[in-house]
Amino acid sequence: MKLTSDAVEVVNRNALVTVALNQGYNAYLPVYDNGIDLILLNEATGDTRLVQLKGRWTIDRKYIGRNIWVAFPDRGVWYVAPHDEMLRLGERHTGTDSWAKGTYSKSPLSKADREELAAYRFGEPDSVMEDAAKLGG
Repeated sequence: MKLTSDAVEVVNRNALVTVALNQGYNAYLPVYDNGIDLILLNEATGDTRLVQLKGRWTIDRKYIGRNIWVAFPDRGVWYVAPHDEMLRLGERHTGTDSWAKGTYSKSPLSKADREELAAYRFGEPDSVMEDAAKLGG
């Protein structure tokens, strides 16, 4: 059975929340989605991230200047990066027809992309699940 796009979003959100919990964050769902799918809060550090969940690396004009972090998977690894930093890293794509319409996305990431985004690598759900299974006995 092929999952619908709504079902894929739920699976991705749960995978991201799994990784976030392992990183010390709690996840909160906004009542109204105005570009923010969830809020990640690390109470120990005070770090708060307003997150837009995507299925792949994506930049969009509507997120510029809004302090939004984009969360996306690539090859089993989740990244959570500030949108405006992704825009800076993706400047080479702002001349495309897609960007002229307001958005640009790509998948999978190249080796150079992964290196540029290394600081925003958030984690792997599979490794978190394996660790949890070991703790559960």
